[in-house]
Amino acid sequence: MKLEIIRTDGIVEVLLFRNKSDNTYSYINLTKGHICPCKFKTIEHAIKDLKNYPKVISYREVDYFVV
Repeated sequence: MKLEIIRTDGIVEVLLFRNKSDNTYSYINLTKGHICPCKFKTIEHAIKDLKNYPKVISYREVDYFVV
């Protein structure tokens, strides 16, 4: 899943990927080239956590293609 996140300090694009080793989910910040060390049991848990950050104004899912 790819998200565009509008924050008070700018717009970032992130991917939410499942880790093959333990089936948890992590954010990969494409804009800053950073992999978040946080791990979530489900996509829903990851989105719920995203809503807790005061810098996050809004977010939306965007389409992407893997070639």
